[in-house]
Amino acid sequence: MSHDLNEKLTQIYAAKWKAENHPHYSDMLDKFLFHMSDAVHDIQQLADVLQKADTVDRANFGRLLHRFFLHALPHLVAAGQLYDYVPDIFPEQRGVHAFPNAANDGGEERGRE
Repeated sequence: MSHDLNEKLTQIYAAKWKAENHPHYSDMLDKFLFHMSDAVHDIQQLADVLQKADTVDRANFGRLLHRFFLHALPHLVAAGQLYDYVPDIFPEQRGVHAFPNAANDGGEERGRE
């Protein structure tokens, strides 16, 4: 992550959470910066592809989405939760795990039986 972006994120975090009011401020700031910086490359790649989606082949697009959802999104959620409350606001956030399937015809969530 560029020094300028790191500095800007530090300023934004400092404006939200005052160091003198939080005993773990430095640790939380470091984790916030880590999660934001670890997601930057994936965010940029996805943004680039979304701008030219009609010229990117489906397999590459799929790989980028897969990487974004498995790598960048968890980092962004972690950074968001370090910054503020991140609500689950859409029923579909439970994803395919909330739908019954052939191995789970009782309607229970997958992975939570």
